Parts: sequence; C-alpha cells; structure tokens
Amino acid sequence: MQSIIALSMHKAGSSIADRIFTKIAKERGYELDLISRRSSDTPLSEPEFYREYEPQMKTEGMYFGMARHPGCHDLEILPKLRTLVQVRDPRDCITSMYFSFTKSHVPPSDPTKLAAFEASRARLQALDIDEWAIKESSRYLKRLEKLEAVVNTNPGVQLLTYEEMVENTPAWAEKVLTFFDQPMTPRLERMLAGDLDFSVSAEDASQHKRQVSPGDHRRKLKPETIEQMNEVLGPAMRNFGYSV
Repeated sequence: MQSIIALSMHKAGSSIADRIFTKIAKERGYELDLISRRSSDTPLSEPEFYREYEPQMKTEGMYFGMARHPGCHDLEILPKLRTLVQVRDPRDCITSMYFSFTKSHVPPSDPTKLAAFEASRARLQALDIDEWAIKESSRYLKRLEKLEAVVNTNPGVQLLTYEEMVENTPAWAEKVLTFFDQPMTPRLERMLAGDLDFSVSAEDASQHKRQVSPGDHRRKLKPETIEQMNEVLGPAMRNFGYSV
C-alpha cells in the first residue's frame, strides 16, 4: 500500500480529521508515523522537523498524520505519497485562529517554543479581531496557493472540506473510507462514533472546539473587514469552490 499523508490549514478541523484518519489507517493495516505530533516537543519548527525527518519517510505502508504548516506542503517526497487535503473557508479559519490563539490554544511543551508562543499571544491580544483578520489574510492566501498546487499536480489526492465534514458528515466520511479502501465495519463504527459527532451545545471561547458552524466570519467581523479579506483571498477561494 502506498503511504499516505494528510495536509491542511490551521483551524480547518485538522485535529479531529487526523484522529479519524489515524483510526481508519490503523484499521486498514497502515503503520502509524505521526510526525507532527512529535514536532511540538522539539525546538525545531514543524517544517524544520519534517525536512530533517524526510529521508526516513517510507513510501509504502505508512500513515504520516496531518501536516498543517505550509512549510511542509512542498516536501520533495509528496508526489510519491497519496494525499488527503482538507481545506476550510480561510475567512473562518482566520476568525477561529484569533479565538484559539488568544484563549484556548494549548502552549507547546518545548521551552523555546513556549516563550515564542507567549510573546505571540501577547502581541495578538493587543490587536482586535478585525486588525488581525486583515493582517493574516495574505498568509492564508499563500497557504491556499500551496495546497492548490498539491491538488493540481500530485497524483492520488483526495480533496476534503471542513464544511462537508460538519454539515454532511456521512458523505465526508465515505470519501475518506473510499480513499483508504476501508469499509465501515461495526468495529470501526464503534471506534469512530464520538469523533463523527460535531455538535456543540453553545459557543465557548475557552474550548478548542469553540463553535463549528460555517460562516462564523460573518458573525464576528465587520463588513468592511470581510471586503478587504475578499480582495486578497477571492481568487484562491474560488479555486476551492468558496463564494466571495
């Protein structure tokens, strides 16, 4: 079996998606080599950790987990792997990231990364959400462009969206199962039962899963902010089927 890696954007449901992919991969018989889950415990950045580890990545029989950082989306090995790509409306990603970084994001354990995280959180808390959203739009444009390049040029890619994951979960799950060539057995259904429930009783900024409904940027950002974001992100969003 050709090895598989997952790519995504921060705040695109990547943590729960990776948990689901991991369980399906294990059931299908893949070995697990979850690289990104180890990178936060080292002083290396995620891209540095991946590039240092890349020579050890096997092209057969492995599931490598979820790589979120755009610096990991142009690894030389990617064309030799099958790839799951999950995207989300970047305006919602940016909105979600503001609340995550200021309220709920778990600090890294590495002391060097912890100091950088705390400094970044302090800078972000000094900005209001609209200032943050405008500043962050150009970064998310680059993220989308890198993921689009993977989708358009690498063989064996399955494109998924956060919106389908939370609004039409059975259809999203069927795409994932088909990609892994793994039927939904009673055992796997039991393993995934809690993971495939995306309901949230009420919005809570202190929780990682603050809220799940698509379109949150329209509820949190000023119309003029969204207009400026659309000018930057519009072409790349349309390429992924998002309306502006």
